[in-house]
Amino acid sequence: MALPTPLSALSDDAVSEILCRLPPDEPACLVRASLVSRTWRLLLSEPSFLRRYREHHRTSPVLGFLHNKCFVPTTAAEPPLSPPPVDCFSWVALDCRHGRVLLHTLDPTGLIIWDPITGDQLRMPEVPDEPFNHLTGAVLCAANGCDHTDCRRGPFFVVFGGTADEEVMEDAGVTWVSVYSSETGVWSMPAWIHLGPISRSHDVMGPSLLIENTLQFLLEDGRRILKYDLGGHDLSVMNTPPLRVGNMALVKVEDGGLGVAGVEGYNLHLWSWRGAAGWVQGRAIELDMMLSMDIGDPSTKLLVVGFSEGANTIFINANAGIFAVELKSDRVRKICGSGDFDAIIPYASFYTPGISVKLIYMFPQL
Repeated sequence: MALPTPLSALSDDAVSEILCRLPPDEPACLVRASLVSRTWRLLLSEPSFLRRYREHHRTSPVLGFLHNKCFVPTTAAEPPLSPPPVDCFSWVALDCRHGRVLLHTLDPTGLIIWDPITGDQLRMPEVPDEPFNHLTGAVLCAANGCDHTDCRRGPFFVVFGGTADEEVMEDAGVTWVSVYSSETGVWSMPAWIHLGPISRSHDVMGPSLLIENTLQFLLEDGRRILKYDLGGHDLSVMNTPPLRVGNMALVKVEDGGLGVAGVEGYNLHLWSWRGAAGWVQGRAIELDMMLSMDIGDPSTKLLVVGFSEGANTIFINANAGIFAVELKSDRVRKICGSGDFDAIIPYASFYTPGISVKLIYMFPQL
């Protein structure tokens, strides 16, 4: 019987092919692989390997989520990602996309772009002086043709919007959106729309979803959707499908179009927007077959708390904790214990920078 080939006898190409298959949602595997030898450490640090690693996996893994001024990791990555040391009275995460996080701060009031991988922070210029008492925002890569697997150092857009209800203006429902470009360094003139009366809700302006060149924002806990066309700088509004208000999220459907997911009973229902045909109901995922829960227990509640467009994953809060439901594979996994999570902002990114620097400091003999 032939003996197995020792690792030291494998060619760099063979080793590279093996390492490319390490799971991206557990980036600590890359660090441990770097400890095998100096050759492996240098290979893992090469930009060409990191590029092939991202191309092989394609989908950015979820490394954690932001909730209530905390970063909750969902991976054993070392060193662990931590909340930003923001110099302000309070902050809240508005959006995560393409490796960046958009934070809104108080005292001083403003916006900060934060990179959880590098720890870099950038305070944005003061937002336009327009009326609002409800706000939302989005951050996205501005590079043409980018695959968004490693664009955190490239140009970006920040979209910031606000709605003024009767507490601020007699003409309630006035909503505006402005865009900041990192390349020009200025905010655009606001685009405006009048929404009419605003329904009392927990979250008047919710998180965003990027579909091609249009950002979608949930309004009034899911009663309506605000659409912002980046190219045309236009705002429009549409209704949502007949799902329970306050228990839904905007999602991408299989063809990349706009969808909505919501829980009814123990089932996760998916709807897709089909233009002239309107909202069309799609498949239902039976969560009681996948999640740890007490069926029939009146205390059992399922709540859609977030969606990661980078990982195409819906997050469900159940009694036992938060579960990630991958739409492509229907794979379900528990990512966090139980807690008071009504809405989360998932952070998805490849975690590969700094391996060589970290290990040279820790193990100079390698």
